[in-house]
Amino acid sequence: MSAFLVELFLDYEARNWHYSVPALHINGGGTATRADAERECLSAIAFALEGDPRDYDADAETVTFDVSVAPAA
Repeated sequence: MSAFLVELFLDYEARNWHYSVPALHINGGGTATRADAERECLSAIAFALEGDPRDYDADAETVTFDVSVAPAA
């Protein structure tokens, strides 16, 4: 099992929440609540891990991994 470090932080001037996932180079936010930032972050991680079949090498052997994105317990 792997875990991604997610940084959640409040922009006190703008009064909204942002997130960063350094390992995946994801930054986002501008949400009204921390919970909204967490949900948006989960969606961003899932989207980043989907990939694009056009980026794959057609001549390479391929395998698939089942990956789910959920908050750690």
